[in-house]
Amino acid sequence: METVLIRRPTAPPVIEAAAPTFRVDTPLTSLRAGIRTDAAWRSWRLIASDWEQRLWDAGVAGVTTVETHAQVGDTGAKDRSHIGELAANVDFAIVGLGTCGSCTSFAIADAVAIEQRERPVIAVVTEEFATHGRNMAKHLGHADLSVLVLPYPLEARPDAELLEISAEYYPRALELLGVDA
Repeated sequence: METVLIRRPTAPPVIEAAAPTFRVDTPLTSLRAGIRTDAAWRSWRLIASDWEQRLWDAGVAGVTTVETHAQVGDTGAKDRSHIGELAANVDFAIVGLGTCGSCTSFAIADAVAIEQRERPVIAVVTEEFATHGRNMAKHLGHADLSVLVLPYPLEARPDAELLEISAEYYPRALELLGVDA
């Protein structure tokens, strides 16, 4: 009689350890904000511009914006260095927009890069790419990354509708950042 060894076809569950997240925990006054936009998305540039004005109106000391243009190559490497500079010069950041596969991946990666510098950050994605964004954050060891989910699609909407979405979701963005009123 021979012994047959049957192996389990699945890997053991991974013990999850998420990197720490950070919160603003103060009012916005005197803080330096950062906003990362993406040249590909007119909708996000409009929403981010509206949020920038709202931050100024709330009394922030400054707003630094960085617009990315590529994910790879020399331009992508330059964009990633701008994210590092942004993280070094702000007290908190808002990173968007994840509304396709690659832009979601890089929005999450950029948000994680900022969080690794112990800055409060949120990544903004659309509902169609929310699962991908959360999976990407988890893959990068930041399963607890704050992710704000906007409606999908955004790009084909008129400016007036985008500004309504901006107004509706801005308070949630501040809540996720941990801003004290």
